Amino acid sequence: TIRLRYGSSGINAEYGGTTLDPSTKDYDVISKRFASGGGDNLVKVWKFNDDKSEWEMEAELKGHNNWVRDVAWAPDTGFTTSTIASCCQDGKVFIWQCKDLDKANWDIKRTMHTFDDVVWHLSWSVMGDILAVSGGDNKITLWKESHKGAWICISKQDTTKAN
Repeated sequence: TIRLRYGSSGINAEYGGTTLDPSTKDYDVISKRFASGGGDNLVKVWKFNDDKSEWEMEAELKGHNNWVRDVAWAPDTGFTTSTIASCCQDGKVFIWQCKDLDKANWDIKRTMHTFDDVVWHLSWSVMGDILAVSGGDNKITLWKESHKGAWICISKQDTTKAN
């Protein structure tokens, strides 16, 4: 994963990685994609066009009402659904999912949680089943999706009390 920060124009990005694209059913096809978020309140998904040797915007994900502070693409664990988490200045964390990357039909699966303060950073576990969230309240929380689809806080760390 490569994280890009370009503060003066309000762009934050997370490289989604080079993965086999299960939606093509051709496991020789490799897709290069990343998601970005910024001051325009949008999460954007970008795909590399090999023929043109350039990045092209594939999808605009609308839902945030303020500056998108971070995006995190869940690791590819072999499932056909791709997942992105995004966080916002207003304290909301959204979980986005796409079942077919070729169609780029991303949907907000749910608002994972609304925090009392700005959320600055997100990070998925290696298996993509736990999401770490940190924000302006100086706390780090770990979240896991239950079998019923609800996100549950499984751990909290208050950094103001750390040694």
